[in-house]
Amino acid sequence: MKLHRPADTRGTSRHGTRTRLCTFSSGDYHDADWMGFGALRQLNEERLPAGTTVPAQRVANMELLTLVLDGTLRRDGVALEAGTLAWTGAGHASDTPVEETGSAEARVLRIALQPDRVNLPPADGVQRMAPDADGAWTLRASPDIGTDALPVRQQAWLRHATLAPGACLDLKLESTRRHWLQILRGETIVDDHTLATGDALGWQDEAVDTAIVAGPQGATLLLFTLPG
Repeated sequence: MKLHRPADTRGTSRHGTRTRLCTFSSGDYHDADWMGFGALRQLNEERLPAGTTVPAQRVANMELLTLVLDGTLRRDGVALEAGTLAWTGAGHASDTPVEETGSAEARVLRIALQPDRVNLPPADGVQRMAPDADGAWTLRASPDIGTDALPVRQQAWLRHATLAPGACLDLKLESTRRHWLQILRGETIVDDHTLATGDALGWQDEAVDTAIVAGPQGATLLLFTLPG
């Protein structure tokens, strides 16, 4: 089964001055047809105006990832630039960091993964993006020991790629797992679909062996590999 989620079909949720575009039901946006995708429970593009403070929130048994797309986000006073990925493994319960923007807006992607074990000790980490390698996947989050990726507590892998204009990237997906491809920026052609910024494709019970072809402005991609 293949799912197509165009950017303009996402829901909108607002919290104060913050605006979220929600791929799945979240906050005051609810759609019974889009309650998540397996272990991927939340995927929100959020805009935080200049001068915003996001207070700490008590969370339990959820793996939370924040990818900074544009601008700078400060988390507990630490500056996170565009491309940085921050992880909070809430475990049995923990407070999320206090977040602030400075004199400019920040745009982030909020990700929530259901863990495969509950009531673990809380944990966190930050991965700063290495220089982009056109045409290659960079592992950002993984349950595997011995990698530079953030150690999420779920059989889930998060990969990031930046493609130059017209570049191709192989996409080989196993039918035993779910896969979600999110277009962060630019335009691509993949699996007979033309996808632009904010669009997504999901696959379940399908093997895929194709290529992603970037458009004339290039593309930035995020690929989730999830339990089936």
